[in-house]
Amino acid sequence: MNLSITPLGIGIVVILGVVAFFLVGWKGAIAALVGVVIGGLRGAPSRPRWVGGPGVEPHLLPEPALRWLREAHGALGVWMAEPSLEPDGGRRWHRVIAEGAITNSQLEVVEQRLNQGGEQAGSGAERLEFGTLLFGTAAGTSAAILLPPEASSDRRQVASEDVLRLLEGLTRRPLVERMVREQEQPTESVGSIGLRLAYQLERILNAEVIVVALDRGNVRVIGTSGQADRRLLETLAVPGSPLFQVARGDVPSLTTIADPLGGIVPDRRSRFSPAIVLPIRSGEEPVGAVAFWTADESAPIAPVIAEVNESMRNAGPRIVRALKMAELGESVVSDPLTGLKNRRGLEDAMRQIGQKQGALVYADLDKFKLLNDTLGHPAGDAALVHFSRLVHQQIRGGDTAARIGGEEFAIWLPGATLSWGVAVADRIRIRLGTTAWDWQGRSWPLSASFGVAAMPETSRSIENLPAQADTALMTAKKDGRNRVESARRVDGGRGSGAMVAL
Repeated sequence: MNLSITPLGIGIVVILGVVAFFLVGWKGAIAALVGVVIGGLRGAPSRPRWVGGPGVEPHLLPEPALRWLREAHGALGVWMAEPSLEPDGGRRWHRVIAEGAITNSQLEVVEQRLNQGGEQAGSGAERLEFGTLLFGTAAGTSAAILLPPEASSDRRQVASEDVLRLLEGLTRRPLVERMVREQEQPTESVGSIGLRLAYQLERILNAEVIVVALDRGNVRVIGTSGQADRRLLETLAVPGSPLFQVARGDVPSLTTIADPLGGIVPDRRSRFSPAIVLPIRSGEEPVGAVAFWTADESAPIAPVIAEVNESMRNAGPRIVRALKMAELGESVVSDPLTGLKNRRGLEDAMRQIGQKQGALVYADLDKFKLLNDTLGHPAGDAALVHFSRLVHQQIRGGDTAARIGGEEFAIWLPGATLSWGVAVADRIRIRLGTTAWDWQGRSWPLSASFGVAAMPETSRSIENLPAQADTALMTAKKDGRNRVESARRVDGGRGSGAMVAL
């Protein structure tokens, strides 16, 4: 049975190609489409042949497209040209000609016409003795189709539209190729690198291992081994702690009996050996650090340390690439000053499917304008970063903290109850009030007010939580600041967490 591709058929093929591109990438899309077309053309009476020659080269992307276009319209030939990748310029030509359709002299006439019009953008048609040439040029790229003399006006119109569609796709091709190159160099996530390194070092050393990365001024835990406390993941090292100093390059390495992270998570386990803290570098630049406790009190022998160093040397550049990719991806949903999410990032987190319970905490630094007016805006920015760090240390890895205004913050606690949200807010309030902060040697007391709402206790809809938390926050401000207030329950009573700081 002989089959041919009609203009409707080529439209279906293109739609299938678009779907396949998003599902399996461009290579998979082309493979699928080639299979569809070859299957549809098997046994067709007139098969195109590839015509080669000086300056003509086959290419996976143009050849099937030109062949489909030629067969869809019963054309004598189809051409495309694109800017050359060589330094001397020029253009690369691709063409598909029907077997015996035109003579060599006619081919020369067509390509002379195309070369003459290749530098001017636009489209048109030219009637030749042996057919009608339809063509278009844009951004140095050209596409053309030669129809037989008997082609009707409707057929010429449809073919002209398809040539322009092909041209549009070809002009976008450099962007597609760049996307392909990026896909062929996949970047690991920071967390996967950290966990892999932690378990690799645990195997080498038979030791408990913590891995941190230097991320926009903070030192963040990105990996823990099986023997370590997984609650540490995504927590931030306390400034001045051993891991903080080594990761930032303040000191080359450390051996310490103190908690390498500065005691951010209480750990009652007894350790009988000091922690060894070593830097992770990319080239000469510090990008992170590891801390480990060996099973006995003796230091690892030289061959073991060499294997450890090699593992960290391999991880350093990967961590840098992963952090850059993560920063690019998060730039639209993150606050550049604090590193927390912005309002859009918070909304994205709250819109995740399947959330039926959760608490939303709103927070606002008290008397922040007075701080700015007295110490200056750089001091205000430093206070915001300080508060952000404290918030990050008091929430879980799956929680989302965001800066949604000047000195306004929000914390989304998925799965949390109202009382849990109130407890978290009060823990942050106490930590802020008991952690000393100064600006250039001048101490300044910091405090914050909090409002808490929760689903389903104060609202059956997640969309109502921001307004409820904001109202509760305003109540806390009005009633004296430095306190936590909860929204009214659905049943009309006050939330159980309303409290005044002592």
